[in-house]
Amino acid sequence: MFYFYLAAISTLAIFVAAGTFIGTRTSDPKDYSLGGRKSSAAGVTGILLGALVGGASTVGTVQMAYSHGMTAVWFTLGGGIGCLLLGLRFAVPLRNSDITTVADYLAKSYGGKDSICGRSISLTATISSTLGTFISISAQFLSCIALLKGLFPVSSSTASLLAGLSIIGFIAAGGLKSFSTLGGAKIILLYFVLISCFVMAIIKGGTFSFVASQLDFHPWFNPFGRGFVPEMGYLASMVVGVFTTQIYIQSLAAAKDARTAKRGAFASAVLMPPMGFLGAWIGLSVKARGIEMRPDEVLSWFITDSFPPFLGGIIWGGILITVIGCASGLILGISTNIVKNLIPEKFIQKHREKEIMIHRLLIGAIVAAAALAGITGAGSMILEWSYLSMGLRGAGTFLPFAAAVMRPDSLSPKWALASSVAGLSGTILWGGASLPGDPLFAGLAVSAACVLIGIRSKKQYI
Repeated sequence: MFYFYLAAISTLAIFVAAGTFIGTRTSDPKDYSLGGRKSSAAGVTGILLGALVGGASTVGTVQMAYSHGMTAVWFTLGGGIGCLLLGLRFAVPLRNSDITTVADYLAKSYGGKDSICGRSISLTATISSTLGTFISISAQFLSCIALLKGLFPVSSSTASLLAGLSIIGFIAAGGLKSFSTLGGAKIILLYFVLISCFVMAIIKGGTFSFVASQLDFHPWFNPFGRGFVPEMGYLASMVVGVFTTQIYIQSLAAAKDARTAKRGAFASAVLMPPMGFLGAWIGLSVKARGIEMRPDEVLSWFITDSFPPFLGGIIWGGILITVIGCASGLILGISTNIVKNLIPEKFIQKHREKEIMIHRLLIGAIVAAAALAGITGAGSMILEWSYLSMGLRGAGTFLPFAAAVMRPDSLSPKWALASSVAGLSGTILWGGASLPGDPLFAGLAVSAACVLIGIRSKKQYI
């Protein structure tokens, strides 16, 4: 195992060192949060998929497939659909708006930052995005803990600490500038890893005919194996989450022009779905072979069991980098949201030369909090955390945000605010009361009602 450990540690060290090196050349706050608005289409894709593809798409997908079957593909399929829709209608106006955050776009569209409605809807969007994204970051820590404990005899606390230190090295120094570069490299590495694992699963006996002979269609090959409504809820949460997550919108704002932003979103839509199918097959092949173990450790076991030590170390390290990179992008999105929308603008202007330091301090605090959450939830279903995260981000923000982009001035500020608050509150209350159905659908329903009433009332007034 010496060569396995050497390859794994070296792979991780190269990426962390590269992020730190790129970060030493980042001194402008605009470079830190937007990469100087010079990102190519590949850079946009690197940022978008670098933050979207992580523990849920790898460790979580294999875990879900091993436990429940092809229902595991909804995360990457929904993410791909979200990226496609983002490119079709949202990429161009968002890039041309020259605005950094979702909350800023909403405030500008509904009364401006100086109005009560504008400030209120901005605050609601910031809170929902921050809360939802934090849950997703915690899911990345769950993935890191599963990967590390599946290989090393360490406690959840130690694994979480190691993950946190790696994340800080990956992103804190260079911000979006380093994340764009490393995100693209991470996606190339991940495709190599997943295709290698898929091929090895076939070689180890997990052919389509063998797996199909060992596992029944329901639930293993039925994408609606846990029910139509729950699975559609997962799909919806992914779509609305992609539209309203800060770092994903930040990737479009970082593009050098609107056409580049659109191409980056389309490339992401093509690249993401296949990852889910590759990961799901790994989980199904292990289940078909009758091997019993903790579901969250299946991927680590498969890699160590299937590959020569040195190659296995590179592949395992590539998965860990994927998870760390995803967490890094999400954390950067939260820090940008807080700096731009929660910290008073006068304070930021007064301490402009320390803005990057403020970002780095926030990143450290977010890492520490998410590490604790990861320790608490170790062993739970990673994709469940991720779906909850996406739903919370989009429940109150998606529809007023979509109205602002697709039909500017069609919705009055007060009804936009009502839609945002009602959507978030409806989702939380429905879920908290354990009522039947998906809480996201309840939140979106009341949010949509407010939007429709608002648009109709404005037309009548005009």
